[in-house]
Amino acid sequence: RAAATMPVVLGTSSKWRRGLFMKAFPEYGADFMVPDIDEKAIRAARPEDMTLAIASAKADALLPRLAGRDVLLVCMDQVVCCGDEVREKPVNESEARRYLESYRQGKGARCVNGMVVHNTRSGRRVTGVDCATIIYRHFPDSVVDSLIAKGDILNSAGAFVMEDPELAAYQDKLTGTADSIGGLPIEPLRSLLLRSAAPPATHVLFDMDGLLLDTESSYTAAQQEILSRFGKTFTWDLKAKMMGRKALEAVQILIDDLGLQGQISAEDFLAERERLLDKLFAEASLMPGVERLVRHLHKNGVPMAVATSSHKRHFELKTGRHRELFGLMHHIVTGDMVAKSKPDPEIFLTAVARFGGDAPDAARVLVFEDAPNGVEAARAAGMQVCHVPDANLSRNLCGGSHGELASLEDFRPEEWGLPAF
Repeated sequence: RAAATMPVVLGTSSKWRRGLFMKAFPEYGADFMVPDIDEKAIRAARPEDMTLAIASAKADALLPRLAGRDVLLVCMDQVVCCGDEVREKPVNESEARRYLESYRQGKGARCVNGMVVHNTRSGRRVTGVDCATIIYRHFPDSVVDSLIAKGDILNSAGAFVMEDPELAAYQDKLTGTADSIGGLPIEPLRSLLLRSAAPPATHVLFDMDGLLLDTESSYTAAQQEILSRFGKTFTWDLKAKMMGRKALEAVQILIDDLGLQGQISAEDFLAERERLLDKLFAEASLMPGVERLVRHLHKNGVPMAVATSSHKRHFELKTGRHRELFGLMHHIVTGDMVAKSKPDPEIFLTAVARFGGDAPDAARVLVFEDAPNGVEAARAAGMQVCHVPDANLSRNLCGGSHGELASLEDFRPEEWGLPAF
């Protein structure tokens, strides 16, 4: 576990959140403060916006008490959504019983966590939202009565505590992570802590496939067409192992993983795939949020480059409909310009060096990636990385980045030290 660059002050009154934080982040210390705000006075139409607004208000209330201290202030808020109802801490026993009744009828409790980390040394503030849903089987009246008697649920958003052993016995399904249900999403918070302590970004590198261009669906379609002859299925777990690697290396992984040795060579598979992809790549479209972000960064003088594992011929095919937009890049580095593929950092180090006299320190470079191998490569290069994974990517393959987004449409440049939209 890496040493913390700055200590943390956790702004919370929740003993559950304190316990989770101390266990997950012992390197940051265990300093806590209780913010004094009227949470119910802060409302918003979307629960995601409301939790962020409340967490931000907590941070604003605590900052004067931290004058002169260099710390990372962490504030969070959680609400529970059940159907169309947004639930905070129950106002009384009757409301707690009503909440519990809905859960034992099989209605899901969607926990929405707003997170704020404020660096008091630099003034940099970063935010994030993480959600998870839990569903319970029907539990008896005796469990309801016991939960009420113990009292912990009366101080918990949504009137339930997942860790309670009596309630845990009736857990049916969990979507997301248990720590998110518990009110402290560990990996998203780890990313925010990294980002808040990092220097402002001055240069940007983009991966291409699945990040700037919707080409991953083309790879999937072409590879499945070939594999169908062998009765094999191209799964997302296999795709994740191949993402970010050079073509021949990636196909060899596929053959080894599916046990196709002796039935088709990597070279023959690749040649057949090339013929299928030529047509598909010519129609590649931009991913959501790409055009707005690229034009915004160019307008504000932020140097950008593309670092893609695709070789030159494929790059030309894929970008044919988008020449003008890609022309806004300072330069392009393709996979055939480097010896090693991701997760080796060579391609990113090469891309940074090609900024020439304006080449920045690695720590001030922001890399956008959709592949776990790319995230690993960017971190190995000493750069900041924003992960924009496909929704199908296993959560076990996420983490380790400075931030994660569902889409580039959600990117907030100012949280990375870049000009705001």
